[in-house]
Amino acid sequence: MSRRVVRPRADVCHLCEYMGARQPLKQTFLTRKSPLGASSHGSRLYSQKLRTSNGPGVTVVKTIPSNSIAKTPQRGGARHATEAELEKALEEVKATTDALISSAKIPFEAEIISFLDRCEVMAKLLVFDPPTPSTDRKNGATSALLSLDESSAKKVALHKLPPTLQRMVEQLSFFAYSIIKHPPVFITPAVLEMYVGIQATLGKSQTFPEVFHLYASKQVPREGTSPIKYTQQNPNKVANAISTPVADRALQTAINSKQLVVAMDIIESAYTTKAFRRAKFIRKGLLPATGVAVAPVAAYTIASKLAILQTTMDAAMATNVAFVGILAYVGFTATIGVVAVTTANDQMDRVTWAPGVPLRERWMREEERAAIDKIAGAWGFRESWRRGEEEGEDWDALREWIGRKSMMLDRVELMEGME
Repeated sequence: MSRRVVRPRADVCHLCEYMGARQPLKQTFLTRKSPLGASSHGSRLYSQKLRTSNGPGVTVVKTIPSNSIAKTPQRGGARHATEAELEKALEEVKATTDALISSAKIPFEAEIISFLDRCEVMAKLLVFDPPTPSTDRKNGATSALLSLDESSAKKVALHKLPPTLQRMVEQLSFFAYSIIKHPPVFITPAVLEMYVGIQATLGKSQTFPEVFHLYASKQVPREGTSPIKYTQQNPNKVANAISTPVADRALQTAINSKQLVVAMDIIESAYTTKAFRRAKFIRKGLLPATGVAVAPVAAYTIASKLAILQTTMDAAMATNVAFVGILAYVGFTATIGVVAVTTANDQMDRVTWAPGVPLRERWMREEERAAIDKIAGAWGFRESWRRGEEEGEDWDALREWIGRKSMMLDRVELMEGME
């Protein structure tokens, strides 16, 4: 007999009960594995590392209690967090902030990540699951079915939140910024990623340029010193480059909040730095460059082996002929490939390179051009046939700024109908 036949059917009430007991959308992950781990920033070494035990003389700052609303948010079939609970959680975040700032010791990265993790959970509660009156709640199978679709949670615009929640958003953003700016706090890639995620959730992009600058040039505290002493770091190191996903998210936050000046500053502090370009060369250009460097040696080795297999000419002459032929083939093929990669323009929309910009510079600054192109598309008209009609102080400043970067906005011969 078929297994489907003998399996008892579930009653509708049982199904609703199961769906109502689903796990909430927002979970607190106390142990996070950042996609921007040590593999991409392995050279950003620092003596302050994660520790599982506390050494002598180390002060551990008490974090938010485990029964806080920020750790176990409720949603769906359970209930929304009330404003009183959010106020209490915000006070606990404030207490933790004051404790970290007033501590005479260098805070561990685990403490900073734990603090930012709780800030992130509370930010999602404020923006994705704000408190609603109990009369608006619907109990039953319909609400249970809606709670199953966790992807249906939409972010509430900041200006649509009640004044009380807007004040909480401002305070939470300030608390996270205060910890990042605190001199003894070393900004690791994981800390930077979490901070950008928190501010992006809250819709606050004003601090991104300053934090990006601190990430590359903030003084490093030295362990075992009292009072704490600091050492300078080189902002042009590859390890101090802002990762592309983090910079893209920060830029999108500034665009969503209509902060043109902030978006321009993000590009200047993330995409145009020497560290960013060096990181791109190591990540994408080092292997091809190494291949070009060893190509003559490999070509001569192959040519010497091929000369042994022929009997029509002297071995030395045959080696030279084969070497020149192999090297010419590899050189011409590589040149065509480089030209094809550096002159590709299918991804360009409104911002293109000005004539005369070297191909190597175009390849190296492609992320910068793409970010500027994204800004131009966000501030200009959506309709392609209206492009070029924009006007105003912001648009004039944007056009002038793009021109100073050896780029062109709305190149006439590339516009639709102007071929």
